[in-house]
Amino acid sequence: MIEQWAPIVIFGAMSALLIGLSLVVVTARSVFRGAIALAAALGVAAGLFALLGADFVAAGQLLIYVGGIMIIMLFVIMLSQRPLAKLDRQANDQWLWAALFSLAVTCGLIVQFRAVYRGVFFNPEAAPTSASIGRLLLGDMIVPFEAVSLVLLAALVGAVYFGLGKEES
Repeated sequence: MIEQWAPIVIFGAMSALLIGLSLVVVTARSVFRGAIALAAALGVAAGLFALLGADFVAAGQLLIYVGGIMIIMLFVIMLSQRPLAKLDRQANDQWLWAALFSLAVTCGLIVQFRAVYRGVFFNPEAAPTSASIGRLLLGDMIVPFEAVSLVLLAALVGAVYFGLGKEES
């Protein structure tokens, strides 16, 4: 009986943690604390993906968002020469209307999800997806995969070239 309810309890706890961290992101007065809460929220979202059997999406979430986006955000914070201790008000005067709208959208989504997913909450037979995606990318789709990598390499070289600027003569 416990084996049946344990994933649901873990999912609920992680969802509550994700909602709490998301609230910290939008209400934090310190930009640095908001960035750290965002990294934690994205990590918990990756944990939810892993719990639901989407291990490829969870790994992508960790690598792309938590790794890449958070490093960029921390560089922006460090290079903006803005005092980290400075506490600014992050909300504007329309926060109440935004909260009411968010509550209405949340209630609508809950009603729709309950109508669509009656009784289906957790799929214990969910199989990992990494192996099949890896076989697909390095098998049948190897040419498009490598073409995309060449396009990304060309974009990187172009960004470096345009970032250097022209020397004045």
